[in-house]
Amino acid sequence: MRRTLLPVAALALVAALSGCITITAPADDPDPAAAGRPTASTSVVDDETASPDAAPSAAPDTPEAPDPLRALTCEQLKTAALGNGTERYNGYAEPIPLVDGMWSGEDGVVVHMQQPCAIGDLTGDEAADALVPVLMDGGGTGKFWQVVMYGNIDGKPVYVTMLDIGDRTPVESVSISSRRATVVYLTRPEDASSAEVAIRRTAVYQLSGSRLVEVSHTDAPYTP
Repeated sequence: MRRTLLPVAALALVAALSGCITITAPADDPDPAAAGRPTASTSVVDDETASPDAAPSAAPDTPEAPDPLRALTCEQLKTAALGNGTERYNGYAEPIPLVDGMWSGEDGVVVHMQQPCAIGDLTGDEAADALVPVLMDGGGTGKFWQVVMYGNIDGKPVYVTMLDIGDRTPVESVSISSRRATVVYLTRPEDASSAEVAIRRTAVYQLSGSRLVEVSHTDAPYTP
């Protein structure tokens, strides 16, 4: 009897193991071994090939505008000098320093700056120069009129040249335009006396080297 029961029990155990009990893993459970691996949709960033954030571009260097060329002023001329080391004023060996537009010499000569003054470019360097009438009084009957030009060097007046207008020939106006100087003054015919003025002359000058050279003039009758 014992021999019959053992085979039967063994067959029952084999049947249970072979088909009666089935164990399956859930389909949605991920593979534990693959849990740490990136999937096809996972982005992988390579530190060496990734573009760094673009640094803000530096503003381009803008060159500073040059300082504007300062024009001379009529007020500056009142303390300027007449003449320089190479260009003498009216034969004086040394420059004549003006004080409030005047100078008095030991020889009795008085130099007095007149009005009006003119400001404009005569040299072509775009720095405005100056023209001013000057009256030289020798103490006698002679009253010598001149026009003095000052160049503009770093905003300061530097004597350039003197234009002799004549004895008792008052300068009425001076102006500068298109690198030319226009001087309006009273004069006389060549055969008239020095005390007489009968012509209003408008003369145009241009700088040539260190000289103001007359380009043209026109005359109109003048009656005192």
